[in-house]
Amino acid sequence: MFKISEVSQKLQIPVPTIRYYTDLDLIPNLKRNSEEQRIFDDEDLVWLKGIKFFRELGMPLPEIKSYIKLCQKHGPVSIKKRYAVLLEQQQRAQESLNESKLHLNQIEHRLKLTEQIMNGKKRDSLSAARRFCQ
Repeated sequence: MFKISEVSQKLQIPVPTIRYYTDLDLIPNLKRNSEEQRIFDDEDLVWLKGIKFFRELGMPLPEIKSYIKLCQKHGPVSIKKRYAVLLEQQQRAQESLNESKLHLNQIEHRLKLTEQIMNGKKRDSLSAARRFCQ
């Protein structure tokens, strides 16, 4: 069993965030000790790792909560619903990746222009605003 501070350190999730997740009942069957402090077992850490993963993907907490409930169910209907959620997350991740690639290309272009100016191959004749957005 782990204290909330230990879980925070292990998973790199701030204590207030863990408290917030537990207050939203995102961790099924969470236990408390005799002083009513939250205590976590290995399975709770797995839930928190999953929550952290989906939050990093940008999934809203209500959707995470719904997905957790689906994961607690058995049978072909819940599997199909989980699959649909994962497909949607894959699409969101792909869109995010595409956007990141565009940003990387823009940064590489700006670096190339700046290097050309530094090497004397181009003049630094743009206005400050245009230089900012080159």
